[in-house]
Amino acid sequence: MIHLRLFRLLGSRPRAIVVTATLAAIGVLLGATFVAQALLMAQVFGGIVGAWGRDPADLGARVAPWLAGLLAVLVARPTLVALRELAAARLMTRVKLTLRADLAEALVRRSAADVRGRTGADHALVVDGVENLDPYLSRYLPQQVTVLVTCLVVGAVLIAVDPLVGVVTVAAVLVLPLLPRLWDRALAARGADHWDAYGRMHAEFLDSMTGMTTLVLAGADARRQETLEGASRSLLDRTLGQLRLSLVESGLSAFALSAVPVVALAAALGRGLAPTVVFALVMLSTELVRPLRDLANHWHAGYAGTYSGRQILDVLDAASPHGCWTPGAARLDTLSRPPRACARIDGVGLTLTYPGGDAAALSEVDLRLTSGMNAVVGISGSGKSTLAAILSGLLVPQEGTVLVDGAPVSAADLLSLVATVPQDPALFAGTVADNIALGDASSDSQAHLASGDVSADDAAGDDDVSVCARLAGIGTDDPTFDLHTQAGERGGLLSGGQRQRVAIARALRQDRPVLVLDEATSALDLRSEAALVARLATHRSDRIVLVVTHRLGSLGGSDRVHVLADGRLVESGLAADLRRADGGFARLAGVTEVPA
Repeated sequence: MIHLRLFRLLGSRPRAIVVTATLAAIGVLLGATFVAQALLMAQVFGGIVGAWGRDPADLGARVAPWLAGLLAVLVARPTLVALRELAAARLMTRVKLTLRADLAEALVRRSAADVRGRTGADHALVVDGVENLDPYLSRYLPQQVTVLVTCLVVGAVLIAVDPLVGVVTVAAVLVLPLLPRLWDRALAARGADHWDAYGRMHAEFLDSMTGMTTLVLAGADARRQETLEGASRSLLDRTLGQLRLSLVESGLSAFALSAVPVVALAAALGRGLAPTVVFALVMLSTELVRPLRDLANHWHAGYAGTYSGRQILDVLDAASPHGCWTPGAARLDTLSRPPRACARIDGVGLTLTYPGGDAAALSEVDLRLTSGMNAVVGISGSGKSTLAAILSGLLVPQEGTVLVDGAPVSAADLLSLVATVPQDPALFAGTVADNIALGDASSDSQAHLASGDVSADDAAGDDDVSVCARLAGIGTDDPTFDLHTQAGERGGLLSGGQRQRVAIARALRQDRPVLVLDEATSALDLRSEAALVARLATHRSDRIVLVVTHRLGSLGGSDRVHVLADGRLVESGLAADLRRADGGFARLAGVTEVPA
């Protein structure tokens, strides 16, 4: 069974063909060593039978050349096996690195457009799902070519040695192994169910571990235990069901393949053939089914990749701007050194509808962002975060273009131009300084931090980290909260406002020409928020700062404001002018602002 769609996972079509052909060629050479071994052993057997009871010297003379050839074959085979293993390992290391990098970006993009995914299932897909592809892509696919070539050659040799026995044996190979294929459809259905249950088990377990405290406080831990037990039973039942069906299929396949040499021997007996010929026919029939037996083994080792591979391609294709994934085409690190500054960003006709949405989240939005403070305001559901995600490169609009200094740019370029701070940022275990230093634009620095080569004291002593921390109010507004404060897993040891300050400092550390704050100060009080936004606006005069908010108290009179309503831009201008006008901004200000 060949899943042609999964062939794309190997990379570009020419490269995939070359790699698969190379592995298949090595497999064919390995098959040739087995065929040569069969023929050489037949000659040795014939020599022994022919010289039986004669002078031992005559026996040695008869079999010595064949034994030398047999020794050469036995030496060559492990060399070819080593070459195949090295080639497969090198191929799949490259493929898996590319897939995991592209999957990580695709999941980031999906998280901005569709929140229906589950972290545990995504984790299983990135880790185990990609790993399951290894035996399928590096073993099963090349073995298909090996089987075709080897069976044609060996079948031709069998027919050449004895036409009748050869035709009977080839017919047996064509018929007997096809019988277990009747189970392929059922096996495929069971395999898909098994992978779904595996992903659900991962998701339920991760959700339970993450929300353990909440479950206990809500008194829902017992019910959650029942949910986990149900997921475990479902996975066990589907695993055993698939295993039973797989064992039946494996047993039938093994029996069918083992019967082929018996058929060849039965066809050869009673025909007065020389012992050497009979032995050669039986040995060749064994080598005729060997590649089929290897193919069955590779299928059972890699069949799980056929289910996870389809899900991987679905995620990658959905995140691709053109709906068709190209390896490494859009990567988060496309621009390793983003421009120091850009004068303006224009959104032209930006339109986007989420999957399954009835109405457009954004509809034909035109706006311009320039250096200094810019704001996008509106009530919840007006499209503010959608617009921020498009301008950050996390979402690709179905219609419209984003221009930087008048030139169209891709989503990958925007990801490298824009530092984005979401409302609920992700922090990692370690100190506040460690988390801020993750924003270092230097890939070498990030690698050292990730490997633990840089200590918390070293990170805290970094001048840039200290400057970014002070700008975000870390170590100044709250004396108990500084660079040495432990963040905890997922930032659990910090308050909501402290997590947001760390994320803002991390974004400043990236030193990108555009800073997008998507409700990134919502956990701060109005006075702290206003002071922080004012500092960010004056820190770099050439930086474009976009504040997405529904709270208007932090906006100054000279800030440029864009008002969204129902996914459309209804008003733009300076905040002071919009306050005096009887428009959407003035009405929103009347609702959201309260007297001091």
